[in-house]
Amino acid sequence: MTLASRKIHLSILFTFVLCVGLSITLFLEGQSAGGNYSASYLGIQEYSSLQDAKDFTLKDITDKKVNLKDFRGKVVMLNFWATWCGPCREEMPSMEKLYRQFKEKGFVVIAVASGEEVNSVNKFIKQYNLTFPALIDSDYKVSDNYKVWALPTTYFINSRGQIIGKAQGGRDWDTKQATQYITSLLQTSMVN
Repeated sequence: MTLASRKIHLSILFTFVLCVGLSITLFLEGQSAGGNYSASYLGIQEYSSLQDAKDFTLKDITDKKVNLKDFRGKVVMLNFWATWCGPCREEMPSMEKLYRQFKEKGFVVIAVASGEEVNSVNKFIKQYNLTFPALIDSDYKVSDNYKVWALPTTYFINSRGQIIGKAQGGRDWDTKQATQYITSLLQTSMVN
C-alpha cells in the first residue's frame, strides 16, 4: 500500500469515526436534556426548567371564544403562523396529519394566526382542509406575550399547562420523528 492510499484510507476512517461520534453526541444531548432523539432531530429546543404557559383567550374563525386553559389535561402544540408566511403554508398540511393521528389520544393543535383577520384565516383553513382550532390574534397581543419574533413558532405544552419546548421555523410534522416525539409526550402526560 502506498503512502497516498494509506492517507486516503486514514482520511475515510477519520471521517467515519467523526460521523459516528457526532451522531452519538446528538443522541445523548437529546437524552440528557430530558428529551429524546426525536426532539433533537426535529430541532425542538426542550426546556430544562418548565414554565407555565401564559393563559389567553382568543376568538376562533366562528367567533367563539377559546381559552388555552380549556385544553388542560391534553398535550398542546401551540403554533403561531400567518397566511402570508411561506414556511407556515408548507407545514400546515403535515400538522393536520399529526393532529388527526393523535387527536383521540389527548393531543391538540392550536394555530394562532398572528396579525390576521377572520376572513383570510377562514379561506386558508378551507383551502387546506384543516380541522384543528384556528384562533385570531389580530393585534399581536398573544404573539407578543409569547415573544414570537419569527413565523412559524411552535410551543409544546404538557398536560399540566407547562411549556416543555419550542421550535422556530417550519417543519415537516408528518415524519417518524414527529410521531415518536408526540407519542413520548403523551406517554409522559399519562404518567404524571
